[in-house]
Amino acid sequence: MTASATARVLVIGLDGATFRLIRPMVAAGALPHLGRLLREGAHGVLRSTIQPSSEQAWSTFMTGVQNGKHGVFGFVQRKPESYEYQYTNARSQRARTIWRILSERGRRIISINMPMTYPPEPVNGVLVGGLLSPSVHSRFTYPDGIYDELKRAIGGYIIDVDIETGNLGDAGEARLLAAIAQMTRYRIDAAKYLGRTRPWDLLSIVFGSADRASHKFWKYMDLARLASAQDGKAGVVPSIYRQLDAAVGELLEAFADEQTLVLVVSDHGFGPLKKAFFLNQWLVQQGYMAWQAPGRQTLGTRVRNGFNRVLRRAVHWLDQPWLATAKRAAFALWPDLKGKLHSSMAYAQVDWARTRAYGSGTMGNIYLNVRGREPAGVVAPGAEYETLRSEIIAGLRELRDPETDKPVFEAVYRREEIYHGPYLALAPDIVGLLDPTYHIAAVDWRPAGGAVIAPLGDELLFVGDLTGQHDMDGILIAYGPGVRRGAEVAGAGIVDMAPTILAALGEPIPDDMDGRVVNALFERPLSAGVTSAGPAQPAQEAGDGYSEEEAEEVAARLRGLGYVS
Repeated sequence: MTASATARVLVIGLDGATFRLIRPMVAAGALPHLGRLLREGAHGVLRSTIQPSSEQAWSTFMTGVQNGKHGVFGFVQRKPESYEYQYTNARSQRARTIWRILSERGRRIISINMPMTYPPEPVNGVLVGGLLSPSVHSRFTYPDGIYDELKRAIGGYIIDVDIETGNLGDAGEARLLAAIAQMTRYRIDAAKYLGRTRPWDLLSIVFGSADRASHKFWKYMDLARLASAQDGKAGVVPSIYRQLDAAVGELLEAFADEQTLVLVVSDHGFGPLKKAFFLNQWLVQQGYMAWQAPGRQTLGTRVRNGFNRVLRRAVHWLDQPWLATAKRAAFALWPDLKGKLHSSMAYAQVDWARTRAYGSGTMGNIYLNVRGREPAGVVAPGAEYETLRSEIIAGLRELRDPETDKPVFEAVYRREEIYHGPYLALAPDIVGLLDPTYHIAAVDWRPAGGAVIAPLGDELLFVGDLTGQHDMDGILIAYGPGVRRGAEVAGAGIVDMAPTILAALGEPIPDDMDGRVVNALFERPLSAGVTSAGPAQPAQEAGDGYSEEEAEEVAARLRGLGYVS
C-alpha cells in the first residue's frame, strides 16, 4: 500500500441520480448528508457511457474499460449470425471486474446490488446480485446462502421493484412507493449487517430507487418547489431523494472514518422524456429497411398484422397493469414463445432481402444487414458498407423535430469512433446518441407510413407512461482522507472509477484499463503504479444463464423500465 492510500473504500451508487435535483435540494436544506459531502468533499459531473444505460455504465464502472473491451452494448444484443436477440447479464461482460482483480490480490470485497453481477462470480467476500438477477429464489449471491442469512438477520431482501408499464392508479402507485421504501430499507440494513460481520477493503452498494421513480414520476415535479414538495405525485421523486440522503447518512455513520474513502456515484443522470422516435419507421421511409409486400407476407406476418389491428382498436388495454400479468402467464404456459419475442415483434414483417439497415433496442443502435454476417445480408463489406454507413449517419445528424426544429440526436458515431478492443465486432455499426428528451420505440405496432416522431401517449407505445429519461451527466462525490475540501472537478467519467478505486487502495492498475485516476479529487496525486493486465477473462459458458422462467422475470422488469418492448 502506498503512503497516500486509504485502508478501505466505500462506494455508494445512486442509480440515475442527478445534480439538477441534488443541487437545489441541498441549497434548500432538504438533503443534509449529501450537502455535507458537497461542502467537505470534492464533487463533479461523472460522464456516463455511450449509451447512458445501466447495463453498459455499471459494466464500465466495474471494469475500467469501454464497451469494446467488455462487450456489453445493450440490455438485449443480437446473436451472432442471426436476427434474434438475447438478454445480457454478467456472462455477457467479458472484462475482469474490480471484484475479481481485488479478490485475486487477496483483498476483501462486499458488493451489493450492482447491475450486471448475475450470475455472481466467485469473490473473496460477498456478492449480492442486482438488476438482471431474476428473483430472490435464484442463485443471485456468492456464496450461496447469503439471502437466507439476510432474511434471518434483517427480515428479508428485495432485488428490485416492478414498475408496470400501465396506469397503476393511486392505490397501485402507493403500493409501488411502499415497495421502493422497503427495498431501500433492506438495502441499508444488508450493507450494515454484511459490513459489520465481515472484513472488507471495498464495500459497494447500489440503490436503484431514484432511477425507478424518475422514469415514472418525473413529469409531475415542479423544479422550483423540490424541497417543499411532500405529497402527491409532485412529491414522489423529491421524497425518494430524501430517502437516499438518509441512507447515505446511515452508511456514513456506520462506516466512514479516518481510513475510509467514500465515493458517491451515479451511472447516468436524468431528465424529462417527451417524445418517441420510431427509428425503424424512419429507416423504412428513407428506403433503408423494407416491410414484406402484402402479397408476399408470411402466415406469421399476417397473423401479427391482424393482432396489431385489434390492438389499435383497443389501445386503452395497453394502459392496464393486468396486461403484464397476462403476458407472464402466457410465457409460463408457452416458454418457447418468450425466447424469440423481442426479435419477432420488432422484425416479423421485415423483408430482409430488401433491407440494408435495421434499428435495435431503445437507445439508437443501428446494424447494417451485412452479407456474410447476417443470415440474409445484402450489404457487401468494404466500400458499399462504408458508403451506406456514411449516408445513414448524415441523415440522422440532419434529422430534426418538425415541431421544435431541434436535432433528435446529440451525436451519431461509427462504432470504431467510440469503441475499440476485442469485442468491437459485437457493437452496432452506427451508434446514435439521442437528445435525452426522446425515446426510441423499438417495436412499431402501427401500419407503414406512421409518424416518425410523436409525443408519448399519442401513439401505440408501450412506454407511454414513462416520463423521465437518462442523460449523460451522472454524479461523483468524494469524501474522506486526502480529499480536497469543497473542490469541484471536471472531466471525470464512469470509466475512471475502477482505476481510481484501485489507486486509493494502493493497488497497481492493470495496463489495459481505459480509465484514469481522477487525481483532481485529492490533495495529492495517488500513485499506485501500473501492472500487466494478465490473461484475458476466461470465455463464458454458452447461453445467458437464465432458465425460461427467470428470463421472463428479467424481461418483464426491463419492459417496465422501457428498455425492451
